[in-house]
Amino acid sequence: MNAGARAAEQLGRMTFEEKIDLLSGVENMYTKGVPRLGVRRLRMADASMGLRDEVIEATAFPASIALAATWSRDRARDYGAAVGEEFRTAGIDVVLGPGVNLYRVHQCGRNFEYLGEDPWLAASLVVPYIRGVQEKGVAATVKHFVCNNTDWHRCVSNSIVDERTLRELYFLPFEAAVRDASVLCMMTSYNLVNGEYAGESRRLLSDLVLDEWRFGGLIMSDWGGLWNPAPAITSGLHLEMPEAKAFDAAAIRTMIEEGVISQADVDARALRLLELTARIEELQLEIPNPNRGRIEEHAGVALEVAREGIVLLKNGEGVLPLEAGTTIAAVGPAVDPTPTSGGGAAAVKPVDPVSIAEAVIAVCPDTCLLREADGGTDEALSKADAALVCVGFNGEREREGCDRPYALPADQVELIRRAAATARRTIVVVVAGGGVEMTDWADEVDAILHLWYPGEIGARALAEILYGEVNPSGKLPVSIERRSRERASSPNYLPSGAELYEKPDYVSQDPPPYEVRYAEGVFAGYRHLDALEIEPLFAFGHGLSYTSYTYGHLRVEPEGERLVVTFTVTNDGDRDGKETAQVYLKPPAPLADSVPRRLVGFAKHLVPSGNSVEYRVEVSPRAIASWVEGGWRRPAGRYTVEVGASSRDVRLEAEVELAEARIKTDGRVL
Repeated sequence: MNAGARAAEQLGRMTFEEKIDLLSGVENMYTKGVPRLGVRRLRMADASMGLRDEVIEATAFPASIALAATWSRDRARDYGAAVGEEFRTAGIDVVLGPGVNLYRVHQCGRNFEYLGEDPWLAASLVVPYIRGVQEKGVAATVKHFVCNNTDWHRCVSNSIVDERTLRELYFLPFEAAVRDASVLCMMTSYNLVNGEYAGESRRLLSDLVLDEWRFGGLIMSDWGGLWNPAPAITSGLHLEMPEAKAFDAAAIRTMIEEGVISQADVDARALRLLELTARIEELQLEIPNPNRGRIEEHAGVALEVAREGIVLLKNGEGVLPLEAGTTIAAVGPAVDPTPTSGGGAAAVKPVDPVSIAEAVIAVCPDTCLLREADGGTDEALSKADAALVCVGFNGEREREGCDRPYALPADQVELIRRAAATARRTIVVVVAGGGVEMTDWADEVDAILHLWYPGEIGARALAEILYGEVNPSGKLPVSIERRSRERASSPNYLPSGAELYEKPDYVSQDPPPYEVRYAEGVFAGYRHLDALEIEPLFAFGHGLSYTSYTYGHLRVEPEGERLVVTFTVTNDGDRDGKETAQVYLKPPAPLADSVPRRLVGFAKHLVPSGNSVEYRVEVSPRAIASWVEGGWRRPAGRYTVEVGASSRDVRLEAEVELAEARIKTDGRVL
């Protein structure tokens, strides 16, 4: 008997009270079972950087945004598979991740949990991540649906977004998770969307996710994220977590008596949980349980993600890599201990974290490492061959439930300037979940690396890059503007006169709802900068290497509804390296409402020194289309395909003439 048939048979034997009981969770992280019918409880746990549990030891992986900076589908799949194995061996059935809310504002406290500012990058990475998780016999949960792009009083944030922007940007990674990855669970967000709470919106859940996208899995609320019983039960949501509040048994019975819902509505929701439970049990019979010893290998996965996710933003006059025996003055709050994660539900407590200071000595024992305690900061800086200034945020200041500033703390900026004025060479390492303001000091320092939140072992990857054992290959999954006001969302972020706060606000509905207008529409992130010809400090997709690459031999050919883009990348230097080549599309000139360019594909390959590698990028028909009058349409005209090393570093161009087409809405996204 397959999972669906088994669930239907179980439902037919249940009392109505048992069915109602299945619509809410228990003991914070469990679903309810029906012991007399052999329906067991499912256990859940938080996950964005690995398994979060106060008792179970788990690998603390680099932050999701560091994964996004790898631009690697292989790393995404490895990451997901490792997380899935740790959940499976711990007896936990449901992974409460990954998160795919787009990076709209720099300040969002949960940006570190997400996959960057571009919907196609996020979609391209979340699909292999989910497949990796679910191939280990546990369910993934894509979250937080939808437009939860700030954690500033998130439960009263009303995202006002037009349909085209929703479709082309904010829905897209979720749709890919459903259509391309067959994700088993989805979690709704705390905020309102166009005046309705996301978990209480029939338009979002029933009409879109269940009916249009044909999602066959389970939709759950975020913890405590429902307030109004009638719209919650009629929205299409199946499970309230962590306990019954809106889905209180008495409230449900009253709604049935008043004709708001029927007993069949309750049956349909209970059936989804039974189907999920049966499906997970079916998967776990098919897929062997990994040996607990496999977890020891996951540190290697975490290390490889960090190696490919650290971004070398600046390397003036080739100051990096350092030579062995270099005397380094290691200063700043992130030297030791090094923050491993932002805070909140995503944070994994590392068992044996490696700090930047420890990693430098481990990778290059000949290093003379001077610390601020060795005669004071200025003396250490003046004696060293190079200053390593480690700055940024941590899990107390960048976390769920609140947002953080774009600017670094003033004392950290002052430290950077002191180092630049005193040391022979100054290397700045940024530890944060997104971009930070660097304009006032970037020109004064010699090198800048973005470490993101590195997890338990990512600091070692940094040391390997500093000394040239690893050639950096990370690329920015976000734009870093010179000033916060240049961000497209800046005028429509906080209410007038409002200020950031530091103590998390998780589920409060005070103050009253406020509107966040997505007035920039589809002109978000690098698209906005391109449209207004604003020069970013560091462009979307930017990342330096210790070698150089030449691009050539571009061909663009239609293949059915897809475009196939092929070209070569040649490594001109004396080091092997991995290069992420990005494909952007410029629309026909008359289309005034289209963005100047948008990412439509990418590929990352190892290119050995002195060799050329052929790249092939398939461009989905959806990547070329726009949402027009209730459907996906590809306007006719001459399009320009751009291939480059970032959104502002275009190396090759070709034109292709395309006819007008309506793109089907019931197939793959990618």
